[in-house]
Amino acid sequence: MSYESLLIWQYKGKPKARATAQLIDHYFSDTWQGLADLPNALHIETASGKNLDLVGQHVGQSRILKGLAPRHLFGFERAPGAQGLSRTGLGGGKWYRKGDVITDSVVLDDDDFRFLIKCRIAKNHMTGTVPDITQALDFIFGGHATVYDQYDMSFTVTIRSDQITAFKRYAIQALDILPRPAGVNVKYVVLANITAFGFAGSPGAFAFNQGKFARYL
Repeated sequence: MSYESLLIWQYKGKPKARATAQLIDHYFSDTWQGLADLPNALHIETASGKNLDLVGQHVGQSRILKGLAPRHLFGFERAPGAQGLSRTGLGGGKWYRKGDVITDSVVLDDDDFRFLIKCRIAKNHMTGTVPDITQALDFIFGGHATVYDQYDMSFTVTIRSDQITAFKRYAIQALDILPRPAGVNVKYVVLANITAFGFAGSPGAFAFNQGKFARYL
């Protein structure tokens, strides 16, 4: 029902009254729609840009990772990541001086930042039990990771290969970002999501020369 339809009969045919009612109706409709969209704007799965920055700030995770990428320094041919001399005063690598930092900060895109936010939330609320870690991994990897307790102060986490990108591999190995109890050793195993190798009798397994082998992260 619009505000225009609520006008009393004396104002039904008045253009200014109708215009005022339409303006109020439009204003409140836009305001209500904005409030209705607010949960989605700050939802981890749908938020982007500045909205995702607000989510990260709330859980204590920055979009900027310091010292992640190598700086573009001058180096000779075949040196990994090296830049050559500048041409016409443009481009080229910076000369290294003793004591200079050799890595630069990186601003993460939304997908990589969303992964770190999920990991940070899981670590902030974990209790360290296997069911709790299983629930956390389901939250992070969408149900495509499994944890196995080895009962020797260690456990193994299997993750489907289509859930692992180069950045996620780096974050898991270098940032220790996935939830785990203190003092417990963890082995991460990447499983082929299609045509995984397995022995006879294993459901969905493929034989030699057909199936892909799992490997440690």
